[in-house]
Amino acid sequence: MQAIIELTGKPGTGKTTLATLFSEELARASVLFIDATPNQQLTQELATQPPQLTLGELFSQPTEATSTREGIDWAFHDLTVGVGEENELITVGNLPTALSEMDLQKIRYGLSRLIENYQYVVIDGYQPLLRQLLPDENLRTLILLTPEQFGTWELPQDNEPLHTPILILNRYNQEPLPVSMEEALEQHQVQLLGKLPTYATREAFAEKLPEDFKNCLLRLDIPLNLGTP
Repeated sequence: MQAIIELTGKPGTGKTTLATLFSEELARASVLFIDATPNQQLTQELATQPPQLTLGELFSQPTEATSTREGIDWAFHDLTVGVGEENELITVGNLPTALSEMDLQKIRYGLSRLIENYQYVVIDGYQPLLRQLLPDENLRTLILLTPEQFGTWELPQDNEPLHTPILILNRYNQEPLPVSMEEALEQHQVQLLGKLPTYATREAFAEKLPEDFKNCLLRLDIPLNLGTP
């Protein structure tokens, strides 16, 4: 079973930090990282070299490179850059908002062909169009929240992910959960994966966060290849 894991949340919730941990925790697996954030921070953190082209740039202007299925395969292969020794990353960039149906079909085909080669796909950030084009039967959406955002928390809309949204409470220090969140958890409308605390020092953060995050991941209903060989 392939797993597509999408990390969403407002800026500053820790999405990119946790996305980078996947490159360490999924050490025995093949992983494709997709940087869907506006600032492309994951690309800066993980890529062994800057991408020559983003997905948005590939489809922002007419090109013969994607006129055939073989061309699409090569174009999507050229989007990838190395992450460490085994894994790879593509950067979404600015996808045009008015893509033609033909371009949408090309992106759907190119992505589906590309992700066949990986056991995991880890997406940093929410990109509406991208989510529509990925196979949602394998998608797990992890929503990161900090206590400062509890007051504005609400359930995703019906047209969001088909699977139960999964919460990770980051920088959590025993603040009471909103009544609406408690009710959603009781009714199994959302799942709570874990609570990551505020660490007292940078040293504690570096030492304890990977293990705490690993314990969260073990609660996911997907097979996980964690640890080193």
